[in-house]
Amino acid sequence: MLASKLFKMIEFKVPMELALATDPVGFMGPGDPEKFEIRKALVVLDYHQEKTPEYDLVISHHPPLVNPTLPTYVLHSNWDIVPGGANDALADSLKLEVNDFFDDKTGIGRICSTNTSLKDFLKNVSQALKIEQMRIVKGKKEKIKNVAIVSGFGLNPEYIELAYEKGMDLLLSGDRTHKGAITAKKLGISVVDATHQATEIPGLLRLCKLISNLNIVVEFRYPGNPWTIFDNKI
Repeated sequence: MLASKLFKMIEFKVPMELALATDPVGFMGPGDPEKFEIRKALVVLDYHQEKTPEYDLVISHHPPLVNPTLPTYVLHSNWDIVPGGANDALADSLKLEVNDFFDDKTGIGRICSTNTSLKDFLKNVSQALKIEQMRIVKGKKEKIKNVAIVSGFGLNPEYIELAYEKGMDLLLSGDRTHKGAITAKKLGISVVDATHQATEIPGLLRLCKLISNLNIVVEFRYPGNPWTIFDNKI
């Protein structure tokens, strides 16, 4: 399939105009989409100067930090926002019922419902996202009913305050900061840092299905964890 045709098909399902104003999405080069064909694509979380000539296209969730050497297409905040995209995939993987958008201004995140204890909620997250360790701020409520989720980057103080204002018992996302943790502690809301990477994986797997349904052969490269845990007992 001609690259330009594939990009139009993707953008029909995941409009570029949904992306945040400062977020670069779409074709990043190199090459002219009117002049090359796409038969096989590689989906990744982050672009790392891919040395994979067997692929005609790299589809990266995060915008590349370097000029790509292979044709690269980015689906980032528009994939987070679009109904059925990354945040809905995360909710589905956690078996949460989606009720609404979380950030009304952008459409990022989802408000979900459940009915479980904090302990059982954490067990479910660990099993569903295949993570052994999570950082949490334990809130005042042991019973979890109202949950906000943001795939990737959502544990900033602004989103923690928004979750509190919307009556959430818990906010799940990644990239927790010290200021965010202190904000959550002050407000008495539970915060779960399930890591940026793990909360993005369900959306990337769903993205593979979307591209595959466009008659393109797709492979997904699981990202290696960039963090190493140091154990001083070693």
